[in-house]
Amino acid sequence: MEPWSDTRRARNLAETLAAGPDPDEVWVFGYGSLIWDPRFEPAETRMATLRDHRRSFCFWTTMGRGSADQPGLGLAVAPGGGPMQGLAYRIPSENRAEILDALWRREMRAGVYHPTWLPLETAEGSVTALVYVANSAHQNYAGDLAIEDQAWIMARARGERGFSYEYLGLLVKEYDRLGIDDTRHRTLYARILEIVDRATG
Repeated sequence: MEPWSDTRRARNLAETLAAGPDPDEVWVFGYGSLIWDPRFEPAETRMATLRDHRRSFCFWTTMGRGSADQPGLGLAVAPGGGPMQGLAYRIPSENRAEILDALWRREMRAGVYHPTWLPLETAEGSVTALVYVANSAHQNYAGDLAIEDQAWIMARARGERGFSYEYLGLLVKEYDRLGIDDTRHRTLYARILEIVDRATG
């Protein structure tokens, strides 16, 4: 996965913000690691629902939780299915540029996502937020693999940040904390633990 240049990343951020509904109020949707590790202090946090989309481990990753020899699977938002729950974060205005630059360096490192403005439903009313949607044209896009295939890939893949499946373990922990229902990925995690237990038992 070839990293984007600083120039390309900054241009993508500027173009994305220009297409947004309100430059003075920016929300971002946390659906994976942004839930447990946003790395910024939001001005406001809400439970949020995104319609007509789903979580999907749908791209190969050789950075963080995978390697060139044994790629792991990375999580994205994919069109179709759903609804899916997560957290809506309102970015504070006082250091918005700094936070968004850090988010782009983190999430848009190699262009596996399309940052897309989508409506979220919250108990306090709807908001339009930045959502990192899978880029199906990217060379690392894997599509929707069968759960059994995902389980074996994620049980074995390991990178500098640990095993691929450990990411999912952190996500399942957040499901429990927030009361999020995601049967597919709970099933996937249970199957991975069976594989790991068998290999180490």
